[in-house]
Amino acid sequence: MKTVDGSFVDANVLVYAATEDDLRHRASLDLLETVSADTLLVSCQVLSEFYSVITNPRRVTSPYAPEKAVRFIPGLLGAPHVKVLPMTLEVELRLLAILDFNEVRGAAVYDLQIAATMLAHGVSRLYTYNGKDFARFASIEVLEPQVVQ
Repeated sequence: MKTVDGSFVDANVLVYAATEDDLRHRASLDLLETVSADTLLVSCQVLSEFYSVITNPRRVTSPYAPEKAVRFIPGLLGAPHVKVLPMTLEVELRLLAILDFNEVRGAAVYDLQIAATMLAHGVSRLYTYNGKDFARFASIEVLEPQVVQ
């Protein structure tokens, strides 16, 4: 598969960008709104995770109504520097190979699917606030969003 230039964005960055009362809000929003030479990459899985978390009162202090969450996503996808990576057979085969060597249960599989998506598309940079979840992947450079000055 052809290498895709850009940096992958984890769902937690999207959640904090949408959560105005969180300390990580400004840095996350800056990352998403600042057009730079770096293309930001997401997957349908990440968009679904965003929706699941932002509408869940057990996960966020001010959950979005479903219609508000649905309106957030097209705004993000309409940005010229954001691209959605396809979930291909190669992604799923990589995920299965990763699962074969990493015994995980439950929701931890979603981080491994992000890693599989990145590896299948040749993406090496990841913006996330959960860097420890990706420490097992030496080829993934973890970056935390910073406030743009």
